[in-house]
Amino acid sequence: MLVNSATSYADCERYQFGFKARHSTGISTKSFKQTVDYYVNRGSHVFCSFIDFNEAFDSVNYWQLFSKLLDDNIDANVAGTLAYWYSNQQICVRWLDSTSNYFTIGNGTRQGSVLSPYLFCRYIRELLAELSCSGIGCNIGGMVVNVLAYADDLVLLALSWRALQQLLDILQRH
Repeated sequence: MLVNSATSYADCERYQFGFKARHSTGISTKSFKQTVDYYVNRGSHVFCSFIDFNEAFDSVNYWQLFSKLLDDNIDANVAGTLAYWYSNQQICVRWLDSTSNYFTIGNGTRQGSVLSPYLFCRYIRELLAELSCSGIGCNIGGMVVNVLAYADDLVLLALSWRALQQLLDILQRH
């Protein structure tokens, strides 16, 4: 299922708890616990998969990211400036009194940069939208609760191992 409506994207933002004002790991954890308790107290099981995108910020593909920004109608000059900065960035490693030669970085968003959280959230927005709009997983009061994200950590929730596998398959495609 491909998701392309602005409403669906806005809805998927409720599943991302990282990099947002007045949100925390505590709120994400509480949402998780309340969802599991809801089903367990009604005699059901909940299957979960905890996913940590290893070095997620370092694996962002620049050109996919900039294409997504252009799809959002970000000014082409802004996207072009970011593309230039990111494709021409060089770093070196300093340890004690030694400094390595400079080398180019091919992927990733700058950790610690003010812009990086926004860029990372934008990068995974379609993933969150496809998961949340799949209808697979837990449902409380008509709201699907099948993915909770905190920055680069995800929890997938489903009522059967097969449903959980379907969510993992969506994740794998992305």
